[in-house]
Amino acid sequence: MWLGSAVFVGCFYTSLVQAICQVQLDRSTTGIGVQNTTFRKTPYCAYLGVRYGEPPVGKLRFRHSVVHQPSGLQNYTAPGSVCPQFRDTLSTNVVLGEEDCLFANIYSPSVGVASEECTPKAHPVLVFVHGGSYQVGDGERDINGVDLLLDSGILVITFNYRLNMIGFLKSEAHNISGNYGLKDQTTLLRWVQRYITHFGGDPDQVTLMGQSAGGSAVTHHLYIQQSKDLFHRLIALSGSLIAPWSFLFDYQYCTERYMSDLKPHSPEQLQEMDFHDFFLDSEPFRYWFPFASMGTPCFIPVQEQDEIHHDNFTVHMAHESVLHPPVTQVPMLLSETGREFEDLVKRVDRFYFFPNIPLNWTTSTGDTFVSTVNNFAASLVAEGHAKSIEEVIQQIASYGNMKYPMRRLAKHLAQSMNSSIHPIYYMRFEYDGRFGKSKNDFYRDDLENPEYGAMHGDELGYIFTPDVIDKALAAPDEYREEWRIHDRTVELIANFIKRGNPTPTGSEVTNSTSWTPLNENNSSNTYMNMDRTLEVRQFEEDRYYQYWDKVYNCLYYNVCDEIFEVELDQ
Repeated sequence: MWLGSAVFVGCFYTSLVQAICQVQLDRSTTGIGVQNTTFRKTPYCAYLGVRYGEPPVGKLRFRHSVVHQPSGLQNYTAPGSVCPQFRDTLSTNVVLGEEDCLFANIYSPSVGVASEECTPKAHPVLVFVHGGSYQVGDGERDINGVDLLLDSGILVITFNYRLNMIGFLKSEAHNISGNYGLKDQTTLLRWVQRYITHFGGDPDQVTLMGQSAGGSAVTHHLYIQQSKDLFHRLIALSGSLIAPWSFLFDYQYCTERYMSDLKPHSPEQLQEMDFHDFFLDSEPFRYWFPFASMGTPCFIPVQEQDEIHHDNFTVHMAHESVLHPPVTQVPMLLSETGREFEDLVKRVDRFYFFPNIPLNWTTSTGDTFVSTVNNFAASLVAEGHAKSIEEVIQQIASYGNMKYPMRRLAKHLAQSMNSSIHPIYYMRFEYDGRFGKSKNDFYRDDLENPEYGAMHGDELGYIFTPDVIDKALAAPDEYREEWRIHDRTVELIANFIKRGNPTPTGSEVTNSTSWTPLNENNSSNTYMNMDRTLEVRQFEEDRYYQYWDKVYNCLYYNVCDEIFEVELDQ
């Protein structure tokens, strides 16, 4: 039954009051979704709890996920369960979710009824990979809606993937290869190629976007053969595969520690035990270790060779992968925020370090390295370049964990691809307003006198619907500046999703500025700074970047002459 006025557009009806959301996946399979409107009154269909992978339970636990083939009437009106996880990274006594969790939510600008004979207009597709340190989160946690993206004619997909030890434990002795969360993401992309046309999406225009751990994950997929040709553009927000928290070198340390606590009797027991039993009630950071004064979890991506396990999935060491051209070469947009985690580490006054690196360092070598970093911090204070040790440690933590890995990855990619065919754009999101996702919500209670500048995750409030949407709609004049930045950010992102260029000719935002991509010979070495105004700036390698460049080359490639004055024990 149709209510209100309706217009016929091709095979699809649209109505500002009510419309049917129905897709025909094959002759015997129909999916029913929910009709809604954006806050700017654009109608859309939401298909919630869409199963994209077979339940990874029983014999499919610790195995590559399998694309789900739907059959019969599918009720897509409510989200599916989140994947098993602790309530948060500091709580180890409350477990959320269910193991049967491989669900997606699809938000489509196409409204109406589709059939096998009559498919909707094909919209560009955005697949969003959520963050959460590979330990927590779900497809909906990082967003509060996708309204402006839908207004821009983009189909958006969010989804769950396996996390923590369920998703990333590796144990050779138990035939557990790891990387199951990454494999779920590949499975989702395969599902998209097979089915997204029925929902109004274009399988040849898929943009893969992630933030934080999600950004790390999408950059891993650039180098994973099994993900080749499954996406056509990429956006990585504050996440890089060469970040120290993005790849586990010493997985034996983590596996041995965890298995000694879990005490499984056999591989079969690991397949059969209740998933709750994997979540041990231990001290919060027992399966974490420090790097550059921030925490790195044990259960993250790890090296995997397809000839060892039956999953036929290969993940190379991240620092080696980036020395070669990526398997998938596509236009890319890489981004950092102005302050990342600097406001969260203000109380840290020393540099802490666990050698999750490819080198076999002794304890004494690690101690010597930490001393050199702390001495560097003290020297900057003594020379008047910094006010305190704490200030230097903040910058080192921010550069080492976030900013440097993003910029170094951008350099590697620019040097290994043809920028005229596959441009790489770099953005620094600086604006600090009330739509900021992290500063005003997620980390709000952990901050003391935060300085101006967007922190890690704040940009999500300007890409997706902000958490304060009700207040912002009720008082648009009061939030005028936030709305302006929101509209501009979505326009840049939408342009890139549609055309592979954030500032194409004819775009409204192009009237004020033109965003030049990076290139292999560094003749174009600029980025877009997003604050109250848009400004194209030249990259400047300040003393922190220069110092961490030396540190990185030492930690990952054993080029340590500029860090240590004495020869090290290896």
